[in-house]
Amino acid sequence: LSILHLFGEAMGLHVNLAKSSAVPISCGDLDLGSILHNFGGIVASLPITYLGLPITTSRIRLVHLQFILDRIRARFAGWKGRLMHITGRRVL
Repeated sequence: LSILHLFGEAMGLHVNLAKSSAVPISCGDLDLGSILHNFGGIVASLPITYLGLPITTSRIRLVHLQFILDRIRARFAGWKGRLMHITGRRVL
């Protein structure tokens, strides 16, 4: 059994390998093929998105988070005109 299946059995969980991925970091000298031959998921590289947020080893810049800011602005556009006082709208 793979380590993920052992973990799932120990915790009473089921591992969905279709949604699982391995992201090797600083593994230049290792033979990833032999290490991950029984993994069953995909092997990805950074940057990746986890829970809607970018994951990377370098500094996250504003351009990486722009899609989140766009979503927030879109949500504000729907309610700010109806529910906020004119002074509050000017601040936003």
